[in-house]
Amino acid sequence: MKYFTLYEANNILPQIKILVDEIKEKREKLYEVIDKYETYTEMGEINEREKLEVMYLKTEIKMLNEDINELIDIIESFGVMVKGVDPFLIDFPSEHNGVPIYFCWKEGEEKIEYWHGIHEGFSGRKHISDLGKNKRRV
Repeated sequence: MKYFTLYEANNILPQIKILVDEIKEKREKLYEVIDKYETYTEMGEINEREKLEVMYLKTEIKMLNEDINELIDIIESFGVMVKGVDPFLIDFPSEHNGVPIYFCWKEGEEKIEYWHGIHEGFSGRKHISDLGKNKRRV
C-alpha cells in the first residue's frame, strides 16, 4: 500500500476533485432519474407509453451507476480509498511516527486538513495540527 505525505495527497487532490465533480453531476442526474422512476412505480397501473418510459429509466439508472463506479475506480487507482459518495469522502493512507493513519478529504473542502486513525473513520477526524511538530511522512 502506498503511503502519502500530506504534500503528495494535496498535490493529487485537484485531479481527484475533477473526477469528483463529474461524479457529483452524475449523482444529481441519478437522483432525478430515480425520482421519476419511483413516481411511475408508485402509480400502480401504467399504460404502454409509461412502461416504455420505466424501461428507459431503469436503463438510465444502470448506466449512471456504471459511470459513477468507473469514475470511483479511476479515483481509487491513485492509491486512495473512497469511503462515501454523498458527501464524497476519500482517505489517503499515510503514517505518523510509524503508525498508519488516513488523511481524509470531504467533498467541498479546499484541501486536506484532517486525519484519523485507521480504525476511527470519519467521526474520528482530527485537524492536521493535532499531529504535532514531530512529523514523519506527513
